[in-house]
Amino acid sequence: MKKKLIRLTSMGLAAVMTFGLAACTGNGGGGSNGGGSASLEYSKPDSIKMTFDTCMTPENGVNDVCAKYEELTGIKLELEKPDHAKYYEKITLSFASGNPSDVIEMGSTYYPENANNGALWDMTDAWENTTAHCKEIIDESYVDALKMDVRDGSGMRLYGFPTVAGNGTITYVREDWLKDAGMDLPTDYDGFIKMLRAFKERGSNGKTPGAIPLTAAGLLNNGETPYDIYLREFYQDAIPDFYQKEDGTWADGFSEPEMAAALTRFREAFAEGLIDGEVVTNKTSTCRDKFNSGLVGAFNYWAGMWDAKLEDNTPGATLLPMPAIKETGGYTERVPTALVITNNCSNPVGVFEDLIMYSHDGGEGQMLFTRGVEGEHYEVKEDGTTVALKYLEDPTKDVEKSFYAPELSITKWDDPIKLDPRVENSLEVFRSNRKFATVPVVSDVISDSLANLNVIKGEVCANVIHGNLTVDEGMEKYNKEAAPYVEAILADLNG
Repeated sequence: MKKKLIRLTSMGLAAVMTFGLAACTGNGGGGSNGGGSASLEYSKPDSIKMTFDTCMTPENGVNDVCAKYEELTGIKLELEKPDHAKYYEKITLSFASGNPSDVIEMGSTYYPENANNGALWDMTDAWENTTAHCKEIIDESYVDALKMDVRDGSGMRLYGFPTVAGNGTITYVREDWLKDAGMDLPTDYDGFIKMLRAFKERGSNGKTPGAIPLTAAGLLNNGETPYDIYLREFYQDAIPDFYQKEDGTWADGFSEPEMAAALTRFREAFAEGLIDGEVVTNKTSTCRDKFNSGLVGAFNYWAGMWDAKLEDNTPGATLLPMPAIKETGGYTERVPTALVITNNCSNPVGVFEDLIMYSHDGGEGQMLFTRGVEGEHYEVKEDGTTVALKYLEDPTKDVEKSFYAPELSITKWDDPIKLDPRVENSLEVFRSNRKFATVPVVSDVISDSLANLNVIKGEVCANVIHGNLTVDEGMEKYNKEAAPYVEAILADLNG
């Protein structure tokens, strides 16, 4: 039976976010529930205040990108780039004070909470009625991935526009290890396990002392959705989350037989030494370090740019991006990071057209927001080719982006700077069989329950994989300890 998965999220910030929202509504937004956009009458903004996290630093010239934007459009772009570690703390406080920026870069954990709280402008009608060129060249599947139901009867609405594709993780395999084993890339779970066994053998025969067949950063993606993103080969049809059935009712996937089967696969592979012994406590940085040291044969990590980065930082390695094995149904693409317009913005239509649409125009706007400023971040040579220049902070590295990652563009854009073929191949393999995650569902009940529930899930997974509990004992522990949280969430969702 096909299951419609809708992710849940918990921020624990509902009280803080709700405080001050009265000062954030009433300027062209959808109110507390969004129920439709206000007038789409356009006027050009004089200035736009934007808060962004993942753009280049001021030291590398992001302020020059803003200056170039003003030169090209006549609109002053006031950029705030908080410290990365405190980014969402700053965003939260800006809403609480009633003074958020006009437009904010917002990840999928925070996007639905703010939409539900009425803090974001409903841009559904603006997108459907825009005459901007990007309407003709954009892949609307990424726009659709950000549509959400605020459960007020208004249907699926759009409160944020994707900066780039959400992307996801893909399993990278050491080609030299695979050749030494006389094997091809596996296409099913049995073949995947046989490959890991061959990689383990490298450690016992002295070929690679300390060899780790497969490493991963946690069993549940450190409590962030999608929970199963790093270990799809083991989860397969199990859903360690809540999902909506075909009849519209909600169920807890972690309590179902498919999850018990996934835990069995984890337990057996771990006991056989096929999974990194530190998988429960690993961070992504420690996994990368292990891989770069030459100890790891397979590692599930981000598609695209990381193919080249991992390979370049691992001496003697050539990587093969592995197509999803048949039991998984495909890899998972995350919900894209959104550009949201807050209800504090006095001219949301102008911001939508002159910033969001402009930066996805497939021309000068997209070039500026992707590659930066000519002469500083890239140059056009006499033969007409375009090449990236070096970062001012690190002259050993080419400039990768100004605001948007070029390899994750959501438009049919002829990027004049060619991508590394390894990056293109990795993305092609990933996208050949992937499914989109959906925007997490939020409510006060979910926020109050989900954090504690995820702690229980983590404890069960860790104890089962280490052999402290049998699979049956682990499921019994989960069903007993999780019951009050599961019941509260299901009552809320099915109510």
